[in-house]
Amino acid sequence: MQTSFDHRDNNFDFIRLFLAVLVIFSHSYPLGTGSEVAEPFNVLTRHQVTGGHIAVDLFFVISGFLITASFERSTSIGSYLKKRFLRIYPGFIVAMSLAVLVVLPASGGHMDATSHIGRMADFMGQTLRLQEFRYTGAFSNVPKPGPINGSVWSIQYEFWCYIGVILLGVLGALRSNRTLIGIFLCSILASYLFAVFRWTPGGKWLGTIFGYPPFWARLLPMYIVGVVAYKLRAHLLIRTSWIMAACGLLVAAAIMPYGWTLLFPVAGAYLVLVAAYHPAIRLHGWSRFGDFSYGTYLYAFPVQQMLMHWLGHTVPPWKLFLMAAPITLLCAVISWHAVERWFVRAARRQSASESRTRPEAGRERLRA
Repeated sequence: MQTSFDHRDNNFDFIRLFLAVLVIFSHSYPLGTGSEVAEPFNVLTRHQVTGGHIAVDLFFVISGFLITASFERSTSIGSYLKKRFLRIYPGFIVAMSLAVLVVLPASGGHMDATSHIGRMADFMGQTLRLQEFRYTGAFSNVPKPGPINGSVWSIQYEFWCYIGVILLGVLGALRSNRTLIGIFLCSILASYLFAVFRWTPGGKWLGTIFGYPPFWARLLPMYIVGVVAYKLRAHLLIRTSWIMAACGLLVAAAIMPYGWTLLFPVAGAYLVLVAAYHPAIRLHGWSRFGDFSYGTYLYAFPVQQMLMHWLGHTVPPWKLFLMAAPITLLCAVISWHAVERWFVRAARRQSASESRTRPEAGRERLRA
């Protein structure tokens, strides 16, 4: 049995796609019925989190792990940022373009800006910030009226985390495991305090630029634990006793007050990395079909909203999921082959070139 997370073969491509499909399943409850009270993960965790919440959190764990690897392999900050831009922006730009040209008119909504120049400026500015353009009146006849794509809120936080890895590197924190662990523990404490006292500071202009503080309180521990796991990867072992302990922590997290906030960043992060690297779980070749997770995440919500718009009435969540999942996956396949893969290939060529110039950096080539 492979004893650590310090090797090349992994199941990350499959896991990310699975998590993206989990978001479709979880969103089928509020989008299909108007309520997520009966969503299974919401029930199991005593209304602490939903399946979509868990999926996004694990996306951030995986990203922290892989993006730290990408940063350490890059020959410069510019090279690192270029790879990150190539991965996240092209697919997002196309998805937002389709949203404004196709989904918004079909939904009965309209952009807030009244002039052509104002609408163009808003679209370009919001897209640059990795957010939706401003609009009103969309999907007025569905159980969850209003949002066209309620999933993309997390993407700007993801990109700010890319910048955060640069800061950790420049400040020397990536060279000190103790410092990283200290930052992680502080982030857990902040997350707990936000949850207990229900702090909801708006952040004013800082919040507008960097994101809503309560969302940061939730997501930052997940990303940082991924960074810590990457730096300690040679020491994190795949052991049956550790797996059982992590599962026990998840059970405790589901039943104790604020348990998910305190325990999931550690237990969830360990278990998702076990799923990625366990030698008995061999889904390593999944990427030969393409990386469809990002496209699935980008298109699931508007596909579900459009289906509900056409149906015109509430539907059982399982039925919405069965209708939306194949359509979304088809959109993801098209997004990958028509848009994303061309930019990903450019980023990988750059990584391969850097590995040749820095052989020690190419020892393990994790896909990020």
